[in-house]
Amino acid sequence: MKKMKSKYAVIVFIIFLLFGCSKGEAEQVKNMSISNEIEQIKSMDISHVDPATVPDGEYTGEFPFRQRYLYRVKVTVKSGRIANIEVLENGTENEYAEKGLGVIPRILRKQSPEVDAVSGATVSSKALMKCVEKALKKGRRSK
Repeated sequence: MKKMKSKYAVIVFIIFLLFGCSKGEAEQVKNMSISNEIEQIKSMDISHVDPATVPDGEYTGEFPFRQRYLYRVKVTVKSGRIANIEVLENGTENEYAEKGLGVIPRILRKQSPEVDAVSGATVSSKALMKCVEKALKKGRRSK
């Protein structure tokens, strides 16, 4: 008898999950997962990659966001220095993505992707920094 009650409880629970959640609750879960992803990006580590260890050339790096947005850069290394960073795709292309472009001059000045994010555009800044880091690491592996 106890086993039957357990089975019914499981069935009722599954039915509730399938039909009992309102759209508002489903939207809250979706928003919570977006918030979690944003927090993960904000706290993501960015590593210093010494451009002197990367052969001259052009290297691309990318970072996906929310499975539909992509940040992608092309980094040019010349004589052991980051000579240029071209942003090929800027994620959401919204005002935060535009503001996040301010991280590029910082990277060029410091010659490292490990810089402070642009205030008010942390996610876009971090995504672009990670792209540069990946591009430089890719170049270092191509030696």
